[in-house]
Amino acid sequence: MTRQLKILATVPIDPIAHQELGHRYRIVTAPADDQQTLIQSIPETVCLISRGLSPIDEKIMDASAQLRVIARSGAGYENIDIKAATIRGIPVVYAPLLGSAVAEATLAMVLALTKNLFYWHRVLLRGEWSRRLTERTDELEGKTWGIIGLGRIGKEVAKRAAVFNVNLIGYDPYLSDQDTHQFGVKLKTLDDLLKSSDVITIHAEATPETRGLIHQNNLKKIKRGAYIINFARGSLIENLDILYEGLKDGLLAGVGLDVFPEEPPTRIEHPLFSHPKFIGSPHILASTAGAESRCYHSMCRDILAVLKGEKPQWCVNPQVFELKR
Repeated sequence: MTRQLKILATVPIDPIAHQELGHRYRIVTAPADDQQTLIQSIPETVCLISRGLSPIDEKIMDASAQLRVIARSGAGYENIDIKAATIRGIPVVYAPLLGSAVAEATLAMVLALTKNLFYWHRVLLRGEWSRRLTERTDELEGKTWGIIGLGRIGKEVAKRAAVFNVNLIGYDPYLSDQDTHQFGVKLKTLDDLLKSSDVITIHAEATPETRGLIHQNNLKKIKRGAYIINFARGSLIENLDILYEGLKDGLLAGVGLDVFPEEPPTRIEHPLFSHPKFIGSPHILASTAGAESRCYHSMCRDILAVLKGEKPQWCVNPQVFELKR
């Protein structure tokens, strides 16, 4: 293997990747992740490691004749043109190993919202101890928890949510009741889930079909006083405006977001961010040290497998290996 060939990362990557790949290849971080910069940076690249949501399209792929694999260090890959990669015989490897960490983060967000944790923290610091005599927090016992998307992450959320003695319902058009019975979730239509859930957590994949899955019209059907939490992708909710309006008129009791339509958000002055019933985090709560380590080790292993002419464990388009026969 020649050190003249390189691995290009769209943004800085974890030291694990440098340790596992750097002794064989020269790892370069692109100065920016826009299309033109990536096109200029990618020649002589055998592997492109894509982080974030910047589109990886056919023009970027064609700019390196040596490109043999595209990698993601997490479960999402919606920013990569999979069809273009498949046509070019380029496997796209990923690491769908964040289920436990996302599930833990989801529970943390749900509990922080239902217990109004940050409000009570501020009350304590302001010395308003007597508020505990006249105000109350919420509880999960006996409530209905609706899970949108019952893939690896949604199932992990269901397993953990069950310990709170909640009624678990879910929406996933690709599953049947038989599929979800084993982890205690009864399937509903999306409208029925919205109408009957006290807590709604979103874990569906970002696809053209799921873009704007929660929109102004169906959000109006939501059970008054419900909490909505998104740990999937920002594109699954039509926009931030409908969430703010829901909070403002009391339709929603709380909103928790770890993901946003734009990342980072360009409109931090949006009134949603200053609403007392909103909690947000910068797409970080599932990025635990353990989860990131597992994902990077997996990604590096699969990158090296492809570069050695072997099949990786996790591949979005495994048909490319059949085409190469």
